[in-house]
Amino acid sequence: MKIPPFRIEQYFSLHEFTAPHLLSSSDAESVAVADILALEPGAADRLFLQQLRYTESPGAPEMRAAASGIYKTTAAQDIVVVSAAEEGIFAAYHALLQPGDHVVVETPCYESALQLARTTGAEVRAVSSAAVHSMYAATSQPPPSLPLPM
Repeated sequence: MKIPPFRIEQYFSLHEFTAPHLLSSSDAESVAVADILALEPGAADRLFLQQLRYTESPGAPEMRAAASGIYKTTAAQDIVVVSAAEEGIFAAYHALLQPGDHVVVETPCYESALQLARTTGAEVRAVSSAAVHSMYAATSQPPPSLPLPM
């Protein structure tokens, strides 16, 4: 499978660590690990005891259990831990889409939302946020939202 390069990633690879001011970054502001560990008593000690090794494919059981605890209707065995958003987007698209499926992706978006959908063989249509909002404004109905199962 050949995935076309993401233009934003190509741009960032040239400028992200050399520009004097980066105004378009989407990642979190950097925080020292010590500051994060200080938020929970004993966290540093537990980190230092952690062994660095591979875990089960769906993710560490402890992490899956902690994630499932956030939701009322989700068990640990329903959770899959991914290493980054790209992996999750790729896995979701390839689990849900087949060649010939039709997908509508609201834009602007992170380019992978479009490109990774195309790798499944699905027909992908980008629809601007403005078009979506004007469509609902004409009907006097708010755009639908998906409730989180919390």
